[in-house]
Amino acid sequence: MRIARCALVISLVLPALLLIPNHVVAFCEILEPPSSFPTQVNGTQVEIRLTEGFARVVIIKEFYNPSSEAKQGQIFFPLEKGHELITDLRLKIGNVVYNSSAGDRGGALDEFLTAIAQGQDAALVQYDPPRDVYWIAVTIPPRETRTTITTLEMPLTKRDGSYEYHYRLSVDARDSVAYLRVHLRVETATPLVHVHLLSHPDVPVLRIGDRAAEAYINDTGTVQGRDLDVHFGAASSALAQWVDPQGDRYVRYSIDAGDPAWRNFMAPMPRSLMVAVDASGSMGLDDRWAAAKESVSRLTADLRPGETFNVVAFGGPSVRTLDPVPQEWTPGRSAELDRFLNSITPHGSTSFADPLAVVDGWARTATGLGQQPIFVLISDGRPSRGLEGFELERAFSEVAYDRTMPIFALATKPATHADESLLRNLSHFQGGDLFTLHGDDTAAQVGSLLGSIRVPMLVGIQSDLPMATEAVFANPNPQTVVQGGEAIVLAKLSGGSADPIDVQLTWTGAGSAQALERTASGTGVPLQSLLGRQWVLMKIHGMLAALRAHEDPPTLDALKALATENRVVTPYTSLLVVIPRTDSGTTEASPAAADRAFAGIAGGLFAAPASSGRGGPIGVFSPLEIEGRKADALRQDLSNPLIADDELDRTVFAGSPEYQQIDPTTAVTRFQGTYVRVLEVGNELVGVFPDDFRGLSLYPTTFGMALSALSLAALFVVRRRRPGASTAV
Repeated sequence: MRIARCALVISLVLPALLLIPNHVVAFCEILEPPSSFPTQVNGTQVEIRLTEGFARVVIIKEFYNPSSEAKQGQIFFPLEKGHELITDLRLKIGNVVYNSSAGDRGGALDEFLTAIAQGQDAALVQYDPPRDVYWIAVTIPPRETRTTITTLEMPLTKRDGSYEYHYRLSVDARDSVAYLRVHLRVETATPLVHVHLLSHPDVPVLRIGDRAAEAYINDTGTVQGRDLDVHFGAASSALAQWVDPQGDRYVRYSIDAGDPAWRNFMAPMPRSLMVAVDASGSMGLDDRWAAAKESVSRLTADLRPGETFNVVAFGGPSVRTLDPVPQEWTPGRSAELDRFLNSITPHGSTSFADPLAVVDGWARTATGLGQQPIFVLISDGRPSRGLEGFELERAFSEVAYDRTMPIFALATKPATHADESLLRNLSHFQGGDLFTLHGDDTAAQVGSLLGSIRVPMLVGIQSDLPMATEAVFANPNPQTVVQGGEAIVLAKLSGGSADPIDVQLTWTGAGSAQALERTASGTGVPLQSLLGRQWVLMKIHGMLAALRAHEDPPTLDALKALATENRVVTPYTSLLVVIPRTDSGTTEASPAAADRAFAGIAGGLFAAPASSGRGGPIGVFSPLEIEGRKADALRQDLSNPLIADDELDRTVFAGSPEYQQIDPTTAVTRFQGTYVRVLEVGNELVGVFPDDFRGLSLYPTTFGMALSALSLAALFVVRRRRPGASTAV
């Protein structure tokens, strides 16, 4: 029971900690409530290894607890879906390094809490679904240090002949009080054409032969507050191999879209733009609707003959479409599109899920026409009803995955960082990206969005290793090559490094079957030690992408088995380090110890101010103060964005026949104020006001809010002066 309560404490504490502004800008950051002796980062060492299509990063952080009380270090990794995954965790105490064990997420948490209850040092790395981050919890005794050694691995995507890797070095430089050391090594299977530190051009890049390069940063001053940005490129095709100690052989072959071997078969697929524009109440504020209309016009103006488009506007309970199906763009459609957009007055609630069914149907039609569907969402990022959080992301993942459709987003003057982050989660992790409109930059941002679209150049490429038996491919098979990209063959097979390799790619082009074959003697193929890890990561990312779109028990079981075997942290698996006890005291579980392990964090967030032990004075307020407090409460209710931004689809008064028709068992409360409630009823947001407010003018604008609050204050004063009105509490 106590362990379950500790788990509850974690579930409460983590979301609260993660509400700290701008936490997502940190690559790796320790967060804790303010204290007189905060945990400090003595120093950081980073080892970065980059190769074709893959990056491996080892982050060593030395944490010191300067206080006289035990602390729980909370280290957060806001890793991107489809990119970084934590693949190892070790804990160093003194000169001893303790390795971690991999296990199911729930079981690892139970073991961690049990270890704490028994007074053991422990470290746990786990995924937090509500906030979409990975976090490490590590015990740090008073005036001692603990060093975490965390390994991250991630795939790199080739784009226009280059791989790029970004590391948020500025955070390490800011937090490390004693030292910072970074070692970067780039090593390729074919001659290294170029390697550039775009963020730090003054840092020397040392060439090692024709296939490797290194760079070093050994102080925080050299960082200059910048994040590390590395670009590198090698030859257009590369073949590499590795045989691990267990005898498994890995082979990787890659070839650019622009390689002469198949350049004549490449042709960009026509685009079909599916634009969903938010027409809810908040889009009517701050000139957002004007920016949205301009964005739609600029997007469609980029279309070429043979490409199609359609537009859906959603706001309140209605979903309006320009055409039933995608239509080819012609200059004459411009006036019709303008009339459609000008006929809409932004009003009502926001549900990002409402247009998904329409867009999904359009995507099916576009695919049938041999076009690439591309979904563009235009909004300020404020859903006020319907699906939200993880369920909303899953709905977007499903339509993107099932239709092979990238999703892009234009954030139209988002009011908060959270609004922008939501749109990023719905787009950046679905094959597209986020672009933000701040003011008069609509043309530039729409141009950047259009420039980032990469359509397929060749589809249905089947990879094979004809000379291998029982080869297991990590790459999609068949696969698609996009503009500026590459085809990849990555397989695990049996055999030794001296055995010959035969790689074959087949496809249909120019009306007939085509083939591209590469045969090499095994002794002449370069060795790359990271190929085994690259194979594992590619397999796991493929399973995670499938699971984000659809829950599938066999896929989930296969993922857990592969991730646990290879010590990879996923939303379903964790890594745990438990330090053996060295004292001769009792080892019986102490539930109170588990509670105390999180007392510092929970107390810092939720503890009440210290008191003298006497009861506080009972407040006695004058009638005028009472009415003022009521007016303030109403003002706060009406300032809620659901009301202030015209997100309500309708309003009712408590006690009215309309209110009596609302089923309380199915209505969802979206806001509960002192006087006003907002309910989600079916596909509407309904504002519920007290029956006494019937005489007030309830405007949704900021000016209207002020009038309403002042009217209410006046009403209270009038009531106070009536005979028999209450004059004291």
